[in-house]
Amino acid sequence: MRLTMERETLLKGVSRTLGVVDRRGTMPILSHFLLEAGDGGIKISATDLEVSFQGSYPAMVEEPGSLTLPAHYFHNLIKELPGESLNLEGTEKSNLQVLVGASRYQLLGLPADQYPAIPEITDQKMVEVESKLLREMIDKTIFSVSVDDLQYHLSGIFWERVATEGEYFLRMVSTDGHRLTLIERPLPESEQFAIEDGILIPRKGVGEISRLLGEEEKVALGLTKQSLALKADSKFLFIRLLEKKFPEYRRIIPDSSTFHFVVNRQELRDMVHRISLLSTERFRGVILKMGPEQLEASFSNPEVGEGREEVPLKLEKGNPEDLPLEIGFNARYLLEPLNVMDEEEVVLEINDRDRPCRLVSKVDPGYFTIIMPMSL
Repeated sequence: MRLTMERETLLKGVSRTLGVVDRRGTMPILSHFLLEAGDGGIKISATDLEVSFQGSYPAMVEEPGSLTLPAHYFHNLIKELPGESLNLEGTEKSNLQVLVGASRYQLLGLPADQYPAIPEITDQKMVEVESKLLREMIDKTIFSVSVDDLQYHLSGIFWERVATEGEYFLRMVSTDGHRLTLIERPLPESEQFAIEDGILIPRKGVGEISRLLGEEEKVALGLTKQSLALKADSKFLFIRLLEKKFPEYRRIIPDSSTFHFVVNRQELRDMVHRISLLSTERFRGVILKMGPEQLEASFSNPEVGEGREEVPLKLEKGNPEDLPLEIGFNARYLLEPLNVMDEEEVVLEINDRDRPCRLVSKVDPGYFTIIMPMSL
């Protein structure tokens, strides 16, 4: 292998592999990326057997060849090297020499034929989607994915196609057992993206999808029996689907609520944030006290201190004679959806202090979070 290419181009390609490669696994080669030089340029690929990436990049190839290299070490070196272009030369032992000016480096690689096969798009039907749409949906649901390794069936975002009045929507749902977040948006050409039974995308895969979406205006989605495929220009991403069954989330969504409280989103967010500054791992709950015209948030931590604040509130539904109503919540579970909402007003839909609260936008019913109360 012998080639010359722009340093920034190579750096961009290798950086896309850093979130994919497996640094702590039992197979050393999975911490490597695959570098293939051929006619017209190079291919950079990476996989941890669950998430796979492949991208094509321009280069002046004098001699074709392939090898694998440790992704993080190679990236850190290329990032700091001077010069605009690099000369790369492979050896018979699958090592790579990097030459720029008077600098000479050699990295120890592994043979390309030992690298796992990267999936390919064959006859899958691809649906083009605006990257901005998908990224919004991911950003507004990923925070409530479970990080508990024992809750494997909750460790991803559930994607589903739903139909409402003849129009198709893409719905994403996530839950960690203490809260549930749902968002749905119109999905053009969704008849070609048939996922009525739903697919479960692992958290790591969702993160890599979000990274790709941040680099492209549009992506194409395709589906096989085992994986979700994304194509953007000359870049491909494959996510192996989780096989565990996602909970029947519809049973958790309340059919109706006794009270609807309307409050300014930013005021509620800022108040809960300030109150939560006194929280610790042992004491992280905030008490919300809803009256007909006022919402009071209070917090008491015997290790730090206490706080109390009020913001205006409007009772949109419910009997004012049944107020005030006090409920305890994990402050983080309130803050995370409030941080990603864009609307001026939100609604707290509540039945009683022992049942879940639904936090929903005043103008966007297609996005909401359901939060379980805490006993304080």
